[in-house]
Amino acid sequence: MPSIRQRVSAICISAAILLGGAFAASLVPTVEAQEKKNASRGLEVTVEGVRNSKGLVVVLVMDNRDAFKAYDYETAVGYKEVPASTGSVQAFFPKLTPGPYAVVAFHDENENRDLDMDGQVPSEGYTVSGAKDAYDEPPFKRAATKERLQTVRMFYLN
Repeated sequence: MPSIRQRVSAICISAAILLGGAFAASLVPTVEAQEKKNASRGLEVTVEGVRNSKGLVVVLVMDNRDAFKAYDYETAVGYKEVPASTGSVQAFFPKLTPGPYAVVAFHDENENRDLDMDGQVPSEGYTVSGAKDAYDEPPFKRAATKERLQTVRMFYLN
């Protein structure tokens, strides 16, 4: 069974190939501000513990157990790349209906759209909703919530 690091790495690599730079270029900070202003429903994710303002924080939202367990980015119901900011960042998904949703995120410090690894250890931050620590692999039932506001904490191993 692949470890969480391997799963997150596979998600990141696959998402980068599938979505590429064109999708990232279409996300402009003013769009994020407008979405927040108009969001009366949907999902708001706060990622805490971002260690610096380098690069992006990539946020994926999953709505089913099988996709979450496999970290299947192709069936993610939400994907955002947000400019990193020391402390915390927010990603808004205004079109999502009530969950439950689980969140997977990573801090792409060098903006290569990949969770970089040093051997088997991530060299960039990552998180999964419901995780108690960097080594926790929560099941979907614990990771997912129906709450419109979700907060996750970034973990760094280096």
